[in-house]
Amino acid sequence: MKLTVLLFFAVAGMALSIPVSSVTVEGNTYVSDSLITRTLGISTGNIFLPSTLPQGVRDLFGLGYFTDIEILADSTGGSADFTIRVSENPVMSGLVIENSGCLDESDLVDTLAIFPGQTVSINDIDRAVDLIQSMYADDNRHLAVVTYRWNESDSEGRRELVFICDEGQDIRVGEIAFAGNSAFNDEDLRSEMKTKQDSFWRSGKMKPLEFEEDLDRVAEYYHNHGYPDAIVTFSDRHLMADNEDHFHIDISVFEGPYKVFGDVSVSGNIELPDSILLSFSEMEYGEAYSIEDIDKTLETLYSAYQDRGYFYAGVSPLMESSSLADSIVNIHFAIQEGERAHIREVEITGNTRTFDNVIRRQLTVVPGDLFRRSALMRSLRNVYYLNYFNDVIPDFRAIEGSPDVDMILEVDEKTTGKFGIGANYSATDGFSGYLEVAETNFFGRGQTLGSTYEFSKTLQNIKVSFTEPWFRDTPLTLGGELYHTTSDYSEYNRKRTGGSIMVGRPLPWIDYTSASIRYTLEKVDVFDITDDQDNYYYSLNDTDWPRWDSSVRLSFSRDSQDRRVFPGEGSKNTVSLDLTGGFLGGDIGFQKYLFDSTWHVPVWWKFFLTLRGRMGTIAGFGGESPPAYELFQLGGTGFYGVRGYGDREINAVNGYEIVGGKTMLVLSAEYRFRIIDQLQLAVFTDAGNTWESWSDMDLSSLNRGAGMGIRVEIPMLGVMGLDYAYGFDGPDPGWEPHFQMGASF
Repeated sequence: MKLTVLLFFAVAGMALSIPVSSVTVEGNTYVSDSLITRTLGISTGNIFLPSTLPQGVRDLFGLGYFTDIEILADSTGGSADFTIRVSENPVMSGLVIENSGCLDESDLVDTLAIFPGQTVSINDIDRAVDLIQSMYADDNRHLAVVTYRWNESDSEGRRELVFICDEGQDIRVGEIAFAGNSAFNDEDLRSEMKTKQDSFWRSGKMKPLEFEEDLDRVAEYYHNHGYPDAIVTFSDRHLMADNEDHFHIDISVFEGPYKVFGDVSVSGNIELPDSILLSFSEMEYGEAYSIEDIDKTLETLYSAYQDRGYFYAGVSPLMESSSLADSIVNIHFAIQEGERAHIREVEITGNTRTFDNVIRRQLTVVPGDLFRRSALMRSLRNVYYLNYFNDVIPDFRAIEGSPDVDMILEVDEKTTGKFGIGANYSATDGFSGYLEVAETNFFGRGQTLGSTYEFSKTLQNIKVSFTEPWFRDTPLTLGGELYHTTSDYSEYNRKRTGGSIMVGRPLPWIDYTSASIRYTLEKVDVFDITDDQDNYYYSLNDTDWPRWDSSVRLSFSRDSQDRRVFPGEGSKNTVSLDLTGGFLGGDIGFQKYLFDSTWHVPVWWKFFLTLRGRMGTIAGFGGESPPAYELFQLGGTGFYGVRGYGDREINAVNGYEIVGGKTMLVLSAEYRFRIIDQLQLAVFTDAGNTWESWSDMDLSSLNRGAGMGIRVEIPMLGVMGLDYAYGFDGPDPGWEPHFQMGASF
């Protein structure tokens, strides 16, 4: 890019301003004369001010159309005759990549975003070359060379741009060495880097941007371990003499003096006393200086003020040298509380399908409220927990002349409809399958409508259900379902046809807690009962079938999980009571008590520990004994699942018979790794058993299983998983696959 300006003035005194008598533009083919003269600010009949020329030239270059601009002016006649000569950037007719090697040519063309018909400047080319080289570097071609040429012009004056690539060899990281470090050895510092040395279990890949971040990580490691002045002063790389497909990387550091925390103090605070604020400190006198501890304290201080309405509160941490020793650093937090802020309006954006009121009814932040950070975080959790959105992002808009703010809640809609069809094979049931059609946000109103058909060698099940979570925009849940199930077992077959209705509501006096009551009426038919009089299930022949089952389930649940699918924090605890028969009528009578407790604990990075325990007991009710098919039988997946064992494989011992138990216990632990929000890997262990009564319970007799699995959330299909577990204590110990549909893993 070049600029030549020649101005000839006959009279020096007229250089401050001179009329323009003519303007001639030369060299342009596709840029109009008027655009050039207008951008420069030079036009016939106007007064020319030389002081405006530099900005005009910058504006003309800024159009991106020219490689050279030359301006000549002749003022010998008392006015100026201007000649503007330009050299235009080429217009590209096409883009070609030669010798792309390990990179896909079409991907390169798409990434460069240079299109036919576009004018291409030398800056555009330089950026393209840098981008291509960075893509090669991401594929370990760190010495790739990229040049370019313009082919001859076509009949329209357009030219083809060609990039010529020499990808070079694949180069990995062989050695990373540090200089200037005495407090920490090379291995300590290398462990903080994502860039690793090539080894049997490491690829040795080096990504330029990641390596730059690694240098920051090394400095941050020092800053969190007593060295606040530490910096990385230099880094370099060169090919190893004895291994020319590997880099040797040198990193030099300046550690600075070791320092510890001294006194912590605050000032400027009126709303909160010193004692409260200082109790939030993560810093202890004499401990190694750590910027991470300062940041944690700072975050807690901000949260404390923002939870009291001080939206604009400012907290500035200051390092002060102690008078006791240079190695002691006192930390002072200067606080500016500002005014309290209220929420004037709550605006919702991004919801292309979900109605505003479906989102608003989940908010604990409403217009007119004092701004509270805890209420904001709870609102975000509630909206995200609906599982209608990929993300929920809050923003705030200041109101001129007022401390109040408007809150903008931006949501990103996700697919909530499901259409699933699949097949599975297990040793117990052989081939099985399912067909599911469901919508969890029906017409954007938050309602759930679904139907499911499951089939296998031993099961045929069809179900239709509907749930309204907020009846008439009140927190009252109404729901119902109709179903028909046929189960084929070796001892008997059973057919169940019925339906249920449910009413639920949150309990306002206990956070995250709700209660529900469900009434079920079903017709039960048991047939093809065993003829073996010594078999426990032979007793089913003594009953006249079919019979009516009239039951009520009362449930209490506390659910503080951070998300509905793949939670990483919080817990869910449910206790339920089933009463069947007795004063409810029907021909069958029993009472069943179930307890389910699940806890999620974040461990490190994307790793989470999930612990779950399930207990149950069943007894007679209304003068009736529980039917044999209602007794607990464990194995497989689901609420009664013990992975590593087939469905209904774990039973109690009643004399010489193996039958379902009247009490049961299942314990599970999973260690999960969240690859992305929609994909998790897990290793797990389960243990469970059933007994004839609580007095028979023996924890040493638990049937144990362990294995690994994968869970994935697929749009339109929901959550699916595959576990492969080994059962240690069955009659035939071995591996058992488990395919799962649904979120309860």
